[in-house]
Amino acid sequence: MISPDELKEKAARYCAWRERCTMEVRDKLYQMGADAELADRILEDLVNERYLDDQRFAEFFVQGKFRNNRWGKVKILAGLKQRQIPDAVITRALAAIDGTQYRQVLLRLITDKHASLSEQKKKNVREKTAAYCIQKGFEPALVWDILNKQP
Repeated sequence: MISPDELKEKAARYCAWRERCTMEVRDKLYQMGADAELADRILEDLVNERYLDDQRFAEFFVQGKFRNNRWGKVKILAGLKQRQIPDAVITRALAAIDGTQYRQVLLRLITDKHASLSEQKKKNVREKTAAYCIQKGFEPALVWDILNKQP
């Protein structure tokens, strides 16, 4: 059995390695044998010592998924909800995405997908492009708005 101090130390190292959310750390503590009460105490200590911060995690998650994976807000929102991030935290993190940059990323996705489909059959290019962008997490209304303005 691992002592509470060892569990806390391992959890702190786990948090220091990369940004984590509360749910991930709680799951890791349970995996290492902590009960609910001990996990809650350790989580509280980690928050107080600034190893763990759901707001900071959400901001990094949003920026990483948007910049690197080119995900839209819908998919990012789902990812954060899956990690049990509070709604207020999610709202603040998503607000950090610049609207102009968001539209530019979507336009780039549309252009790239349209080009890759144009080489194939011309049939259903707009529908396939829209489906791809929606699957990437962009709002259907925004996708269709931009697609309808394309020549």
